[in-house]
Amino acid sequence: METLLSSVDELSAKKIFDAFSRAAKRSLGQNFLFDEKINRKIVSVAGDLTGKTITEIGPGPGGLTMEILRHPIKKMYVIEFDRHWSDVWRNLSRLFDGKLEVIEQDALKFDFGSIAPNVIISNLPYNISTQLLLKLLKEFDRYERLVLMFQKEVADRLYAVPSTKSYGRLSVLSQWKSRVEKAFDLEPGSFFPPPKVRSTVVKFTPYPRNQSFDNFNLFSDLLTAAFTHRRKNVVKSLSKFCIDAKQILQELGYGPNTRAEEISVENYTKFIHIFEAIYT
Repeated sequence: METLLSSVDELSAKKIFDAFSRAAKRSLGQNFLFDEKINRKIVSVAGDLTGKTITEIGPGPGGLTMEILRHPIKKMYVIEFDRHWSDVWRNLSRLFDGKLEVIEQDALKFDFGSIAPNVIISNLPYNISTQLLLKLLKEFDRYERLVLMFQKEVADRLYAVPSTKSYGRLSVLSQWKSRVEKAFDLEPGSFFPPPKVRSTVVKFTPYPRNQSFDNFNLFSDLLTAAFTHRRKNVVKSLSKFCIDAKQILQELGYGPNTRAEEISVENYTKFIHIFEAIYT
């Protein structure tokens, strides 16, 4: 144990996992990634990290953590809800010359603005990945890049295009706030323990802040109304949200039988601007 804690150059996630003997908690969505080549590939998606402040959510035994810390970063914060792993990283943090800080907290309740990261890189716990993304999306323009791993089914929704099965509220919100790019897929066997699903690494490049981003909650409510009943025409769905929905959709070139998944991100954005002009 003492050898492990004094030889940072030889540290690896597998060695940390074996040394501290802790099984993954399925209740916390823990699936650990030990393969250093894969972790290196994930971090490379984020581009040059020189001088950047990085945040990772749920480091566990630290496959991504160790890879990130090999770069000439300014600072790294790890947010870990599992007390066992937060204690492990507090113990190890002295090896990294003050670059690593451990925050033991539920990421869903954490104020990311308090640490102002440039880049977020995480294998998100799948049981809260959508909730975490929605939380981050509200202030996406704070970040330069985000590289996040999701269950493939969720990832497919993020970069889906109109008139496809996967296109929905999450697609529109993500693409409204950022350029969304699929990086690559991972098979269940890449993880320990293996999840029952494939995984996908996704890169987000947030768009510069503009005034429309202040309307995140309003836009989210609009999309919830639009996509709640996908098989109904969108006029009926949006009329409960806005009595002028039919008129606004006509101005955008959509007929009475249009469905929610047929409307582009650009036109949903135009809808909310017209809505605001009418009601404010």
